[in-house]
Parts: sequence; C-alpha cells; structure tokens
Amino acid sequence: MALGTVVHATPLIPALREAMPDSRIAVASSGFALEVLRNNPGIERLIETPSPLNDWRSAAEVLRRENPFRGGDFVLITPVGNDRTKIALQTLFVGAGARVGFTQVPALYRAAFEFDYSKSQIENNLSILPALGHPVRHFEPQMFFGAEDVDWAERMLVESGVQAGQVVAAFVTQTSVTQRKNWRKERFQAAAEFLIERYGAHVVFLGTESEAAAIDDLRKGIAGATSSFAGKTNLLQMAALLSLCDVGLTLDTGTMHVGRTVGLPMAIIAPAWSPPLEWLPLNNPRYRILKNAEMEVCPPDYVIDEVSVDEVTGALQGLLEEFPPGSRRSG
Repeated sequence: MALGTVVHATPLIPALREAMPDSRIAVASSGFALEVLRNNPGIERLIETPSPLNDWRSAAEVLRRENPFRGGDFVLITPVGNDRTKIALQTLFVGAGARVGFTQVPALYRAAFEFDYSKSQIENNLSILPALGHPVRHFEPQMFFGAEDVDWAERMLVESGVQAGQVVAAFVTQTSVTQRKNWRKERFQAAAEFLIERYGAHVVFLGTESEAAAIDDLRKGIAGATSSFAGKTNLLQMAALLSLCDVGLTLDTGTMHVGRTVGLPMAIIAPAWSPPLEWLPLNNPRYRILKNAEMEVCPPDYVIDEVSVDEVTGALQGLLEEFPPGSRRSG
C-alpha cells in the first residue's frame, strides 16, 4: 500500500540470490509494486494478482494457477507490509511447503515475524534470511529501468531547457496531506535559488498529479530555470530521471525512496515525530539527514521549522563537493 514498503522489500531479492545462487524466485504482486519490481534480474517470474486486501479469493486463485513451482517444494515469503490476515489466507491455498515472514496469523507460518522497531525496514526484511538458515549482509534498495526510460528522461530534460553539462537538482516538496512532513514554500524557493545562483543549476520538481498545482505555485517564486514532472512519469521513468540528476532535496516521502534506488545524493528533511531508523538511509555519505527535534506526538499544525535554509544549502553544497556533478553518470 506504500511505495516505501515495496522499495524496502527489494533487498530481499539479491540477498536470496547471494545466499542460494541456484534458487528460483517468483514474486506475486499488484498495483504499483509491479512497476517497482519490473525488470528485476533476480526475479524469474513476476506474477500479477488482484490485491488480496480487496479480493483475497481471486488473488489466491491467480497465484495458485500461475505458481511456477507447482509440483515441487518451495517456501513462501511475506516481507514487511504483507502481514495482513487476508494475505496469510491467500498464501494458504498456494501449496507452499512452508511460510516464512511477517504475519498476524503466526499459526499458519513455520517462522512468523513481528516488526522489530530497533531495526530498519530493510533490516527487518533481511532478518528472514537467517530464519532460512543463511547469513546475510546489507543490500540497498533496487529498481531496474530500461533504455527506453532513460531515452524518455533525457529527452524530457532537453525539452525542459537543460543544457549539456548543467547541474540538475531534483526537488521533492510535497507529501500526502496526512503525513505532516511539510517544509515552508519560501524555504524551498531559497534553496532552489542557492543552487541556481551558485551552480547554474536547473531544478526539476517531481511528484504526483495531485501535487502539480502546489508545485507550480512554488515554482512561481523562483528566479531561475525550473521544470515540473509532477504527474508526468511512471515509477520507472521517475527512477531514470532521478538517475540523471546530480543532487536532490527531498522530504521523507515515497519519491525519496526511489531516489535511493539509483544512489542519488540527497539532502533529506526529516520530521521530528518520525524515527529515522525505520525508513531513512542512515550512516551513508550519499545522504544528509536533517532532523533537529524529537517529538513523540505530531501536533496538527506541525511544519519542519527546526530545519533551516542554511542547513539545507550547506548539505547540498557538501554533497556536490563530495559527489561532483556528472560523476555518477560517467562512472
């Protein structure tokens, strides 16, 4: 149901491949998760099912019919986010020799997990490997876009006025209205103008179609070259576009997780009420996490005012010095 949950499940694929090189891996999914997992070279088969949360019977029927392991022994794994009872019921009819993973119905599982809040989403998912009898190391999230996605992204940047060799900065300024992860419009505008004046940057904004109007309103206050791709990309095109950017400024939201899959250096403005351990890329030099307060409860009118413009521009400058423009694309 959440983009970040799907992205943070992807490290399971290379971890399983490393632990069991000869294993066969099929993934059943629905909705935008199909797009996140498409083209993944570690997956033998990607099976599209109806959402088991909406129609678990039909989802179970499709999974049973399309199951490539029918007649052989296999293990069914449910990562973080798939712990709903209806998903456990779906798995019951597939014929797996064992079920392992996160669930609210432990009686149906050989090894049942509950989320450990002392670990990140990725660490929780990777803890499944020891339950299967294998050591595990950290893997970063992955998405695999195609050449056609890169061609599209390059063409869109050129049509937006980006010049050869120009610094491209990605901004993610909007989140769901229920998330309360806002930073003030005028602060985003100041950060954009810093990049434009100091580095001659072109700033591109990403988001959903419903966020496009707010992004266009924000762009009106910026004296410099900007473009908006809000609502104009699918997830693989978004990943390709982010792979062509040099630096990012983002709230803690789904698009940030997509940026992580392509290794985009990012300054991340984090809310005081959300523990960074669960979702954010800690202890990685590519990411500067800006979080200056701690709150147990989020007030209804909360804005991330404790993070200043100077801190953000300092983080962006540091990232551009450590990861020079064009270095990721050339390397």
